[in-house]
Amino acid sequence: MTLVSNRGLCAAALLTASVAAHADLHCATERSGFRVESDSWGGTDKLEHFAVSAPFGALGGWLTRDTDHPVVYGTLIGTVPGLALEVLNGTCPSGGFSYKDLFADALGAFTGAWLAHWAITWSREPHSHTIGLQYGNTF
Repeated sequence: MTLVSNRGLCAAALLTASVAAHADLHCATERSGFRVESDSWGGTDKLEHFAVSAPFGALGGWLTRDTDHPVVYGTLIGTVPGLALEVLNGTCPSGGFSYKDLFADALGAFTGAWLAHWAITWSREPHSHTIGLQYGNTF
């Protein structure tokens, strides 16, 4: 039960801090309607979305490491902050929802979750916990 509550607290802290990490929300006016933004695929903010979502995906993958699909769950957990930001942007008169930014968030979360699953190993023996790095040449 403590393991579940610790993971829940970590997930709650992650989601709370995530919108602050996606600090490009600049809507100081009242919210109205829902807009979709038409931005380019080559914008520099795509790299920012990717870079911010990768650690969230890695943490999500680590939190769900005991499941059958930690990369999938880590990607979903890591994408939630970007989705929340895009929904907020969609209601801002000066911006809009960008599916291209959301795609960059999902790709970053997937990359982080996959790298965490591939590179971090853990072992829980009855009297010790070990976390380390691993390398495997299989894909």
